Amino acid sequence: MKQLLKEPLIHFFLLGALLFVLYSQVNKSDTEQDIVIDNADVEHMAELWRMQWQRPPTTEELQGLIDKYVNQEVLYREALRMNLDHNDEIVKRRLAQKMEFLGQDLSGLVSPASEKNLKAYFEAHQKDFETPYLYSFYHVIFTPDNHTNPSEKAKTVLREFKETSPLKMKTYGDNFPLDFEISDTDAFFLKREFGEQFSKQLETLPTGQWTGPIVSGYGVHLVYIESRTPPSIPNFIDVKDEVQREYEYQMEQESQEAILKALRDNYKVRITADNLEKATTDELAQNQQP
Repeated sequence: MKQLLKEPLIHFFLLGALLFVLYSQVNKSDTEQDIVIDNADVEHMAELWRMQWQRPPTTEELQGLIDKYVNQEVLYREALRMNLDHNDEIVKRRLAQKMEFLGQDLSGLVSPASEKNLKAYFEAHQKDFETPYLYSFYHVIFTPDNHTNPSEKAKTVLREFKETSPLKMKTYGDNFPLDFEISDTDAFFLKREFGEQFSKQLETLPTGQWTGPIVSGYGVHLVYIESRTPPSIPNFIDVKDEVQREYEYQMEQESQEAILKALRDNYKVRITADNLEKATTDELAQNQQP
């Protein structure tokens, strides 16, 4: 962390945040500094949530809506202070976005991070860059279209033909559009094609024998794993470009959060609504019905 704090990129972001705050202080107007969230605001937020998700928001979801509203209001008012609305008839959300874009532009003016700092970031986040599991296996499938109980059918076949060679076992399964033999394929592909549950189960199954059943989005499978290569941490040089992208993205996110926090500190947020608990239930919707 100490090494990261010495990075010029961080210094530039912090300087940008300071300039935002100083500008807002120098250009203060008579605009009300209080941000008030009342019952009507909460009811409106909750109703919009219900219309989209067909259920009331949870307490955490409602708080997230309130935080989003406050962030938008802060950015909107700061945008007005900076006259970003001059000759521009755009809604409040668009003005808030302009403030966000100004902060994002800071990252484009900074030279790439030093290799020393990239290596430090890589060392601290190695798990984010490790390779996925790699598999070579055979599989047969039993689908609900062909069996009343695909799982029981798979178990019966496994009991009777567990020692069968992979190629012969193919005749005991259902027809399937994907390959019977899957070679040198990583877990990312398997999650995309078969689902996360299928891929996860392969991590602990024995190799060199038919085993199962395991479930995918298609049905129930028996698998014969020929080889399984566990995840590993790559060399830094092999993933340097990816590390740089992740590092700069994180620095940008942190700078945006720092700028927004600095701006929000200029405001007093008062939630006068006393219906927060009601908004997380169906009570408000019931009260609004004629």
